[in-house]
Amino acid sequence: MGIRFRTGWLFRCAVAAAAALAVNAVAAADYPTKKAPPPAPAPVVVASVTPGFFVKAGFLYAINQTSSKLYSQTPPGVGPQNELPGIGATVSNVATLGFEAGYFVTPNVSVDVSAGVPMWATDKTKGALAGALPLQSGTLLAKIMPSFVPVTALYHFTQFGAFQPYVGGGVAAVFSFAKRDAFDTGVDVHPTAGLILQGGADVMIDQHWGWTFDVKKLFAHVKADATGEDLTQFGYGKLPVANSQKAYFEPWVLSTGVTYRF
Repeated sequence: MGIRFRTGWLFRCAVAAAAALAVNAVAAADYPTKKAPPPAPAPVVVASVTPGFFVKAGFLYAINQTSSKLYSQTPPGVGPQNELPGIGATVSNVATLGFEAGYFVTPNVSVDVSAGVPMWATDKTKGALAGALPLQSGTLLAKIMPSFVPVTALYHFTQFGAFQPYVGGGVAAVFSFAKRDAFDTGVDVHPTAGLILQGGADVMIDQHWGWTFDVKKLFAHVKADATGEDLTQFGYGKLPVANSQKAYFEPWVLSTGVTYRF
């Protein structure tokens, strides 16, 4: 009897415990389950230009579009200078190494200074005048080492990502580092200033390095004087004849190379 009683009591306790677990499981199923929050999106990296210095270096080619008028005065310093009709002069193109440095005042505006390694250029006559010297077109008047240093303000378009075009303008100091006499002797090139337009694009490879393409157009009025003429190539000696050359110096300057932003 005692054994049966204990067995029945244990059986009833097990049934009650199972029923309680079932009720708790059903109640738990009625509550909404909490979901894990979605992972935060990765931050988007936006390319931008921060104010700072930059430098450029590369190949430069100047296409000299120069129109000049020649004037003569005999004897020097006496009377007016007379224009030689039908005779002009032209300056040869120059290929050299160019440099540029600047500072981004804002992410879109920079101030730039440009220069190039000076190279010799020839100044030759264009056209001829019968009965006047020089008699033939292409006579070498002088060799000069022209240079100009543009200072420009540029606006950079940064909404195209790595491709960043720019436009702007400014002023340029125009002068000559050295002169060599030829037909004209005692040559002196007067320094002056001109206006310059500039445009181009930087193609950035990363935050610091990039490739640059640049075009400049200079507008300047240059005057050169000579105190004599060397006529030995025409069978004469040297004559004290004052000559002047007034030129509209308007070269196109094309350059390409690397750029580095600090």
